[in-house]
Amino acid sequence: MTTTTLSVFFSLSTALVVGSFTLFVRSGQRHANAVSGVLIGLIVSMPPLLVGAVWTWESAHYQPLGWLFFALAGVAGPAVGRVCFFHSIHLMGVARAVPLNSTMPLFSAIAGIYVLGERPGLYILAGTMLIVLGCMGITAKRGEAQPIRRSDLLIALGSVVFFSVSHMLRKLGVGASPNPFLGISIMSVAGGVFLYVFGQYLPPGLRPSLMVKKAWLTYSIGGLLNTLSVLLHLYGLRYGDLTIVIPLAATAPLWALLLTAIFLRKIEIITWPILLGTVAVVVGGALVAGRAL
Repeated sequence: MTTTTLSVFFSLSTALVVGSFTLFVRSGQRHANAVSGVLIGLIVSMPPLLVGAVWTWESAHYQPLGWLFFALAGVAGPAVGRVCFFHSIHLMGVARAVPLNSTMPLFSAIAGIYVLGERPGLYILAGTMLIVLGCMGITAKRGEAQPIRRSDLLIALGSVVFFSVSHMLRKLGVGASPNPFLGISIMSVAGGVFLYVFGQYLPPGLRPSLMVKKAWLTYSIGGLLNTLSVLLHLYGLRYGDLTIVIPLAATAPLWALLLTAIFLRKIEIITWPILLGTVAVVVGGALVAGRAL
């Protein structure tokens, strides 16, 4: 396979794993707050990641600048961005938090074009727009409506901004030190340390707590799946441009919809906006993948 084909494969795999991961996140939120859930996921994921990093280690991977990019990406993404996303779901509900997070491909495309100098072309830009609109259609009618405060909206948009910054830093990191296992290990350690240290200064209800046993099972599974998604994402970035990887990875709501229809069909209703959004996601993904190939 060509490098671009590998990029498409890893990006779509990322979307599938993320779609699966959301089921466990929803369950885990009943037992622990967002900071605790993210920290548990990072802790459980670190041992296998470190083993993988040692196993795939080569002397050429020692690139301090690349490691710095990965560390900063860990603070921005697995730490701050993920906590903001989880917390926005707590505050606003899935129906409003997820559509806002689905605008991330636009921010990543802008970063890829103006910061990294990528040239995605008209088809990929059009596909990106369709994916964003489709993701918003898929998720817009899920959950219960509730008033949106300005602070809630800022937290949701904060997750988009921090994840977009993290994706750009991951791309720079994997370009300097092309070992995804090493990269995600550095990201997880940096993000975990940051969350634990600075989490102590948060209000009592938001501080990390690792003593809730029920939270460990669901968040551990979710954390491992989430870590796998980041690993697949890094492999996608290793082989392809940000403007290809991010839009395809953003089809995760499509897979979440399919899994919901299978496992939660008694409590989830598939509406016309969801169906139309699914079509938009498929068409947008086809535009990006077809143009890339």
